[in-house]
Amino acid sequence: MEPPAVWEQRFEVRAYEVDPRGHLATPTLCDWLQEAAGQHARALGWAIEELEESGLTWVLSRLHLRLQAWPMWGSVVRLLTWPVGAHRLYAVRDFRALDESGGEVVLATSGWLLVKLASRRPIRPPAEIETLAQAAPGRALVDDFSRLPTAESGEPVAVFTARHSDLDVNHHVNNVALVRMVLDAVPASTLTSCVPAELEVEFRAEVSLGDIIEARVARSGDTDGRYVHSLVRTSDRQEVVRARSRWAAEKE
Repeated sequence: MEPPAVWEQRFEVRAYEVDPRGHLATPTLCDWLQEAAGQHARALGWAIEELEESGLTWVLSRLHLRLQAWPMWGSVVRLLTWPVGAHRLYAVRDFRALDESGGEVVLATSGWLLVKLASRRPIRPPAEIETLAQAAPGRALVDDFSRLPTAESGEPVAVFTARHSDLDVNHHVNNVALVRMVLDAVPASTLTSCVPAELEVEFRAEVSLGDIIEARVARSGDTDGRYVHSLVRTSDRQEVVRARSRWAAEKE
C-alpha cells in the first residue's frame, strides 16, 4: 500500500501537557508537529534512522505557527501534515490541526534541511518531495522563510544550560527545548495576561550538551504583544536561534 500524501494523527491533551491556564502548551504542540512529521517521514522511507545509513539526517531550520484556538486538558486534536515541495534548500512541510468539531486550532509551516552528517552541510531535498506534493493540499501557511530580525542587543533576560534531557537523536539540543527557552524569556506580564497567537523560529546553529545560552527579548516596534527573540551561546557569542512572537488578549 502506498503511504498517504497527507498524514493524519490524533492527540489528546494530557494533564502534563498544559500551561498554567490549562491550555495546550506551545512546546507540547511543537512536540506533536515533530512527532507527526517523523511518523510520516518513516512511512515515506525518509526516517532519520534510514537516512543515517547514507550519512544523512533531517534538521529543522524554520518553524512558523499561527494559533487559532487553545485546546484544554482532555481535548482531542486531529493533526494533518504533508510535504508541499522544496524552497531553496528547504524541504517544506505544512500542518493543519483541528478540534473535535472541525474548527482550526493551528496552521503551521516548517523548513527542513537534508544535511550530510560528516560535513554538517545541507544538500538539495530529494525530487520525490515535489512529486508527492502534487497530491497534497498545498500551503497551509505561506512563508518564504526570510531572515528574521534579531534581539541580540541588550541585556539577557534569562540564562539556560543545555541538559542531557534536551538532546535528540542527533545528539544536539532538540528544537522544542530551544522553543521553550525562547518562550520562557517572554515578560511575565505578557505570559499571565495573553495567549500565544503566532510564533516564527529560525534555528541558526546546533546547541550541544553543556552550552550556556542567553535568552534575549525586545519589543517589536511600538505594538504591544509583539516581540523579537534571540538565543546566544555564551562561549562564542554565536546567535543560535532567532524568533518572533505575537501575543493576544485571551477571549472570555
